[in-house]
Amino acid sequence: MRRKWTDKDVYFLEKRVGNCSLSAIASQLNRSETAISLKLKRLGLGNTKNATGFLTSSELAEALNVDRKTVYNWIQFHGLESTSRITCYKRKFYLIDVHSFWKWAEQNQEKIDFSIIEKHALPPEPDWIDEARQTSTDKKIKTYKRWTTKEIELLLKWKKEGLSFKEIAEKLNRSRVSVERRYARCQNS
Repeated sequence: MRRKWTDKDVYFLEKRVGNCSLSAIASQLNRSETAISLKLKRLGLGNTKNATGFLTSSELAEALNVDRKTVYNWIQFHGLESTSRITCYKRKFYLIDVHSFWKWAEQNQEKIDFSIIEKHALPPEPDWIDEARQTSTDKKIKTYKRWTTKEIELLLKWKKEGLSFKEIAEKLNRSRVSVERRYARCQNS
C-alpha cells in the first residue's frame, strides 16, 4: 500500500537530491528507489544538473575545445571552483558556474588557449577576453610530452656523469621539475 509523503519527507528529499545517490535517499526515507524517482519527477527535480544552471565539466570542455580530463585536472589540481553532484544512480559529475570559471581563467590564462574558443561560447564573456584571444595565438600552451626510452637512458647517463637537473633539462628540452620527477621515479623502480 502506498504511503503518503509528509512535508518533512519532501523537504528531506529536496535537500538530499544531487548530494546523495537515489539508493541512499531511499534507505533513509524507508521507501523504494522507484518511489523516490517518481516523486522527484513530480516535484520537477528529476534532472539535478538542469536545476542548477551550471555547466558540467564535459560541457565546459566542449565549449573550450579541450579534453574533459583537462577540465577535471583544473578542478583537482589548479583550483577551478566546482560543485560535485550525484545523479540518481551514483554517477558523479562536476558542475561549474560560468562566472567563477571566468574569474579562474583570468588568473590562469597560461593554461588556456583563448584563440580556439568561439566568441560567446560561454556568455557573459568578460572584457579582457578579446585581448586574451589576440595574445593566445602567440603563446604556446604547455602540453605533456611522453618520455621515450632513449631520453630516460640519457637522463640516467648524464646524472651519473654529474650533470645538474637544470643542465639535463636544457639538453632534453624539458623542465627541470619534469627531469627531477622522472629521475626520482627511475630510482624508485
